[in-house]
Amino acid sequence: MASHRLNTFLESASGQTFLSGNWTWLTIIAALVLVNTVLGEELLFRGLLLPRMNNVFGRWDGLANGVLFAVYHLHMPWAIPWTLLDAFLLSYPSMWTRSALIGIVVHSAQSVVILAATTVLVLS
Repeated sequence: MASHRLNTFLESASGQTFLSGNWTWLTIIAALVLVNTVLGEELLFRGLLLPRMNNVFGRWDGLANGVLFAVYHLHMPWAIPWTLLDAFLLSYPSMWTRSALIGIVVHSAQSVVILAATTVLVLS
């Protein structure tokens, strides 16, 4: 069975061979990470939807936002439990500060790790 885990690919010989010296793919991965994390997820879910969900769900807006965020990740069913927990961890600080910035910073931490690992492979 094929693994859907990025670290499995990055640790494999084929992944290391593919990325070694491949600056084009590093650029593509960096752009995708930036667009997905900041624009596609945080600004949409915590910046746009979360403030409006209060009008519909009241004090349960963070829960509703988390469930919606998990459903958005149906293409990765193995990650839904973590995604649901992650969404709660990102929703409540954003609600308290009334800013999506804290969610962007926290959510981007995983992107920094992905980009660092990919950069190491490109440089090798």
